[in-house]
Amino acid sequence: MTTWRTSADRNFWKKTWQLALPVSMQSMLFALLGLVDVLMVSKLGESPVAAVGIGNRIFFFNLLLVVGVSGAVGVLAAQYFGAGRMDGVRRTLLQSWVCAIAFTLPFAIIYRLFPQQIVSVISDQADFVLHAKDYLYVCGWSIIFTAIVVPLEAALRAVGEAKMPTYVGLVAVLLNATLNALLIFGLYGFPEMGVAGAALGTTISRGIQTVILLTVTYYRHREILPLAIDIDTAKTPQARKRYFAIAMPMIIHDAGWAMGVLVYSVIFAQLGVTELAIISLLAPIEGVLISAFIGFAVAASTILGHELGAENYQRAWHQSWFFIGLSVSMAFVLGISIWLASDTVSIWLQRADTPNLTMSLNVTMVLALGLFLKVFNMVGIGGVLRSGGDIKYSIFIDLFGQWGVGIPLAIFTGVFLGWPLHWVLTAILAEEIVKVALTTYRIRGRKWLANLINDTDQVLVSV
Repeated sequence: MTTWRTSADRNFWKKTWQLALPVSMQSMLFALLGLVDVLMVSKLGESPVAAVGIGNRIFFFNLLLVVGVSGAVGVLAAQYFGAGRMDGVRRTLLQSWVCAIAFTLPFAIIYRLFPQQIVSVISDQADFVLHAKDYLYVCGWSIIFTAIVVPLEAALRAVGEAKMPTYVGLVAVLLNATLNALLIFGLYGFPEMGVAGAALGTTISRGIQTVILLTVTYYRHREILPLAIDIDTAKTPQARKRYFAIAMPMIIHDAGWAMGVLVYSVIFAQLGVTELAIISLLAPIEGVLISAFIGFAVAASTILGHELGAENYQRAWHQSWFFIGLSVSMAFVLGISIWLASDTVSIWLQRADTPNLTMSLNVTMVLALGLFLKVFNMVGIGGVLRSGGDIKYSIFIDLFGQWGVGIPLAIFTGVFLGWPLHWVLTAILAEEIVKVALTTYRIRGRKWLANLINDTDQVLVSV
């Protein structure tokens, strides 16, 4: 092993910012797609806001299924690229596309056929069901676009191209906002469709994003797009085994975690439509803030994957702690800044027509409090542990924290004790604290330092 110091490695910092900043921007733009719907619909009342928020939570479940599939691209393609093997990058992208479409197509059909039955499980309030079923029905097909875009973006990031997907995402957000304004409120002669207009605007913008991303990739990064020869190699037992050894645990993990998010929504719905509307409005805002740090998780996964693919284990070990320390420090400063600016936040919430201003402000402060904990877990689990394929323990950390700690506390404090929403959310932060402890223990154990692409057995090293 060579001696290495991160603080003196200019190339490390250059690669970090080149990946982290565009990916964070891209993730924020994706989060803004959902936030744009909620903010515009907030002018229509509590039930429409809750309906769009729940619709986004349902699609978030599908998004995480696709992210689970794409996780294999992020892990394997980064290591293949680090080893100079573009055939592996193409093969992994092809496998992810096939799996992502196979997983999402049945849901798209179900959302079109049974939208009312699905949203009624969350709440049977008449106005909510009326708006939510329209949103789910119209927007159902958009998850197919997600199944194409997310794996392709992961492959592009794995080879160091992070800016181009960001620019395409910006186009999608601007188009989404424009179409929403036209179709929700019926501006300039367009039909006034309300919640259904928000769904239609989102679907069209995501479809156009898919076409643009595929076209630009074809002309600028054709080397990552699968060829006919890759179909045969992707079907070999060895290639399938290697792919699914990474992908299936990630799919199970992300699906289980997304299901937990839906359970949280059901619990909040039991507290009342106002509480559900507040969460529907503020959760996407929290998502935008957290998205600002997703770039660090992706940069960690990509750069550490390159190092592990090249068997630079000592280097990867040191880099991992710099990624965590930098991202958590920035998240802590952001959270404190939100607390100090509570008066300004209150004014903004009032202008956004947020239901129950006092409760909304309290919820915002709790979300700000937990921001640095969530960023630690996001970078530690999604960036560091996943870079070396330490998937099974990552599943344990996330699902135990959520299903073993967070959800029981939410049920106990919210449903049985009847605590206000902000105190329920405070109790749920125990989930993040438990996950921080488990993640720290696993990273320090160094079992994640593994090369996954050697044709021989994996190399697990302690350094």
